[in-house]
Amino acid sequence: MTRNSRWSSVAGIVFVVLFVFGTLSSIDSPDIKSKDTGQIADQKWLHYLSSSSHRSQHILGGYALILAGIAFVWFCNGLRNRIDGMAGASVAGRTIAGLSVFGAAALACAAMVGTDIAGSVNFGNDPMPTNGDVAREIGNLTFPFIYVVFALVSAALIATVIVTARRTGALPSWIIYTGWLGVLGGVFAVIFLPMVLVALWYLALAIVGVATPGRDPASASTTA
Repeated sequence: MTRNSRWSSVAGIVFVVLFVFGTLSSIDSPDIKSKDTGQIADQKWLHYLSSSSHRSQHILGGYALILAGIAFVWFCNGLRNRIDGMAGASVAGRTIAGLSVFGAAALACAAMVGTDIAGSVNFGNDPMPTNGDVAREIGNLTFPFIYVVFALVSAALIATVIVTARRTGALPSWIIYTGWLGVLGGVFAVIFLPMVLVALWYLALAIVGVATPGRDPASASTTA
């Protein structure tokens, strides 16, 4: 058991907390009804962004998503070492590392578009936009970065983890089997609710890592 393994699992728990807070804060938007015309929707967006509390909420959400991305990479690096006896040197290890960076980049992009207008007004002293259509389109970009890009990256990452762990026996069987629910959640996250399965699986995996940390491959080889 190693301290590094346990801390990377703690980073996984921190990631889930920051991810949930950042996502809910960043995708918050005015109540647009299906019967609303484009002009009415534009006005609702302008009215929504005119509130300093709404702008501050999006800024905090953006910071949370960026920090979540950092914690995600740390978490996945520890996970890679746990399930891969070659310390990430195998194809699976490199895949996990690459996907974790890709996922963190998606969260960073979501944070940037989500705070574009809010940050410009609050910190850049820019005037409020007068074009509601532009404000609406920018505001809506947060969703696909999280619920399409990050979700699909998570589906691929979870599949890689559970297939590799099934071969190496590095994770409990119930984590491996429920991982397929996480894969499905990532694939269908575009309809919103399945994304909960992804977050719950990451949280369960992180808790298991804290409770039963593995050994670093280097120490394992030394022992052998």
